[in-house]
Amino acid sequence: MPAWAEPPPRPVRVQTVRFQPGQESVTYAGTVQARVQAGLGFRVAGKVTGRAVDIGNHVTAGQVLARLDPADARLAVEADIQAVRAAEAEAVNARAEFQRYQRLGRGSPAYIASEYDRRRAAVDGAEARLAQAQRQLALARDQLDYTELRADADGVIADLKLEPGQVVAAGQTVITLAHTAETEIVLDVPENRLPAIRAADTVEIRLWSQPDQALPGRVREVGALADPMSRTFAVKVTLPGEAPGLGMTASVRFGHNGSARIARLAAAAVVSVDGVPSVWVLDAATHRATAHPVMVAGWLGDGEVPISGGVPDGAQVVTAGASLLDAATPVTAWAGAIR
Repeated sequence: MPAWAEPPPRPVRVQTVRFQPGQESVTYAGTVQARVQAGLGFRVAGKVTGRAVDIGNHVTAGQVLARLDPADARLAVEADIQAVRAAEAEAVNARAEFQRYQRLGRGSPAYIASEYDRRRAAVDGAEARLAQAQRQLALARDQLDYTELRADADGVIADLKLEPGQVVAAGQTVITLAHTAETEIVLDVPENRLPAIRAADTVEIRLWSQPDQALPGRVREVGALADPMSRTFAVKVTLPGEAPGLGMTASVRFGHNGSARIARLAAAAVVSVDGVPSVWVLDAATHRATAHPVMVAGWLGDGEVPISGGVPDGAQVVTAGASLLDAATPVTAWAGAIR
């Protein structure tokens, strides 16, 4: 080849510019948590005789989780049953005596008003003691029922703090139950991103265990106080349906629809030419590339750069080797993959 002959065009990878309605977005990683985590405890004191669950077990509402020794509670029930029977007998006797005295009538010489009042008061007192004994029996039966700790909702056992033989106090938290009826993604968001979170038009959730499935989300709560160590705010995003597993990792994308049209280019396509962000636009007819300054709309950090102007729609921009080009180098589009 003569020394003066032009070298053959250098193959370069290109990408077609396509402007579309812009959408700014930010993505954060978080963990799946239950919205409600209830600390369960026995309503009476006693000795643990057994437990029916372990950490991680799924339970249903009403399922027995643990039991206390019911011997004392059963004795209390039996004693109150006898107290009710005694009160019933006393009430029956008081009513009978009152009715016999009442049949005498006010015209009888044996009728004494004060005695009538005394016997009527005795009936009222006997009936009150009977009602009190019945309430005490109902309370004793409740106390017996409280020796069994039951789940108050469907959920997963998140923590256990009891073993058979352990003596627990009334109200002491022994089991933590994470309700599965409603789950959420908990994110740590820096303070400068909170306005974008609050103004997001779309919220998209992707579980790392199911990356191909996008789920709609809803911002339920933005923390009022920053974490003292990380200086971030806790943002809670409601997850529709039941999560496949608590503690899983998920990414949440917050999108905001903009009015400007942008084109997403491979990050390698945008280079600095004379200190200005630019792209090299390929002219297929002359096999030359020309540098065009562009307006960068932001930095996504995911291998793409959005631009809002500087090149026409449909232009072919160089995406590989752009930093080595100049206006004199002949180039041609390579037919391989774009990226």
